[in-house]
Amino acid sequence: MQTFDFTGVTDIRGYVKPHQSDYQGLLDNYHDPGTRYAYDVMFSNKYMTGRDVQLACIRHLNDLLRIGDGDFPYQYSPDMVNAIEYFSRLLPNPEDTSKTIQPFKWQSFILDSLIGWRTLDNGTRFTTSNISIARQQGKTWLASILINFYYFVSAGMRHHKTCWWPVTIMNMQPSCSMTCLCRQRQFYPYRTLQMMLETAVWKLKPRKLLQKNTKNTIRKGTSQGGGFDSFHNAIAVYDEIGNLRPSLNETLKQITSGQNGIKNRMFVKISTAYPDIKVKFKNDEDVTRAAIEHDAVRDADNVFQVIYSQDSENEVFEPETWAKSNPNLLELPKNKRDNLQKALNQDRNDNEREGTLETFVNKSLNLWSRRFQNSYLSLDNIQRSIIDRFDVNGRDVFIGFDGSQTNDNTSFGFIYPYTDHDKHMFHVQQHSFIPFAQAKTIEAKSKQDGLDYLKLQDEGFVDITNLASGVINTDQVYQWLVDYVNQHRLKVKFIIADPNHGEWLEKKLENYQPQWQWFPLLLPRSS
Repeated sequence: MQTFDFTGVTDIRGYVKPHQSDYQGLLDNYHDPGTRYAYDVMFSNKYMTGRDVQLACIRHLNDLLRIGDGDFPYQYSPDMVNAIEYFSRLLPNPEDTSKTIQPFKWQSFILDSLIGWRTLDNGTRFTTSNISIARQQGKTWLASILINFYYFVSAGMRHHKTCWWPVTIMNMQPSCSMTCLCRQRQFYPYRTLQMMLETAVWKLKPRKLLQKNTKNTIRKGTSQGGGFDSFHNAIAVYDEIGNLRPSLNETLKQITSGQNGIKNRMFVKISTAYPDIKVKFKNDEDVTRAAIEHDAVRDADNVFQVIYSQDSENEVFEPETWAKSNPNLLELPKNKRDNLQKALNQDRNDNEREGTLETFVNKSLNLWSRRFQNSYLSLDNIQRSIIDRFDVNGRDVFIGFDGSQTNDNTSFGFIYPYTDHDKHMFHVQQHSFIPFAQAKTIEAKSKQDGLDYLKLQDEGFVDITNLASGVINTDQVYQWLVDYVNQHRLKVKFIIADPNHGEWLEKKLENYQPQWQWFPLLLPRSS
């Protein structure tokens, strides 16, 4: 079959369009809403979608074509898809219990992918998923369906002789991790499950639902609570994981380690975007995107990812494109669609007037962006300031230093002041040294950070530590700086450094380069 490398391709649909005939036969073999949606996204004008959604859809279609290949140990089960589609139409609408909720096509695509894709022995293929959508689009409803499905079907019905889904999970504990307990009333599993109490005998506890006979449990927790490695969760859902502080990342390891060995395990990470682009969920999205762009590579076969977001910050002023991040705009009845569009327009205008446009961009357009905050430099400004070449030879330079040891990169920043037609300007460069002690190999470090460090080294932007242990080689760092300054005849004005992991460089300079002035960067202590 045709394989693709989508790296750097902005128009995924246009790139694949010439090969449409390769995929037409799939609709004869697969009649599920998820596959139909993926096909329509790629080969019709029915849905307006962003690049990340198109990546997810073409991946689904390509994987269907791969079924049966020796290097592709997965299957797409119509029975499993029928099960989740049937189940999702059984649950009552919490706002009107006389009605049931009918999933939109984009929601079916997510549910069908997560439940339908199986290993050859009928285990879960996608043991991890990254799902990101703008607010008020139904993220929590998706979590509710998955948790209820695992509870009632996978775990709750396994004792029934008439069980229509033969499962292998025994006494597993589906759980939901939430960052804020105060959202309990908004979280659908608790509301829908209480409506279904007549199906069995349940014991309701403050933070969990416990089935008396099977001991199957839905448990609510917080990232601060911890202790998740003591639970063996069939499914764990982390809502609004994009707001997880880095200091609590250990929570995620506890969840996944507790799931080890469970055939049908699933960890669902679901969130909107946030201003802080350094959180783990954003990094997970970037790393997974880079993996699935390489269509023929099997690096992330167990990770499902779909991101409904705008393709550009500029689209904040293009309401006609907001269906990319708000897929309900394409499937709601006209009156509700018009009301949603009107509410979004008003929200954008209110935030723009109040100087909080970044909130609208993060939450309603699902973009990881700080462009509209009162930050010193925006990403847009930085990108417009990039130039192809700059002659640094013989110039004054101010040097910044940020040290590290085993995992973070050690970096030098160079600022060259100059004038351009009487205008005062600054040229900025950076060079980094890459450790891999914690990641074990430079290839693993590259995957973690989403950067090809071997390529960046060839291009002269970084140097990988030359120690086999993978820790930073301080002699290598110091000698590179001396050689660079001497090679370009730089006039070092100051070296300003974060004193953390920088004491060794200060001593080196005092002994061997006393003419270079050194200033430690000392921040005031908070009272």
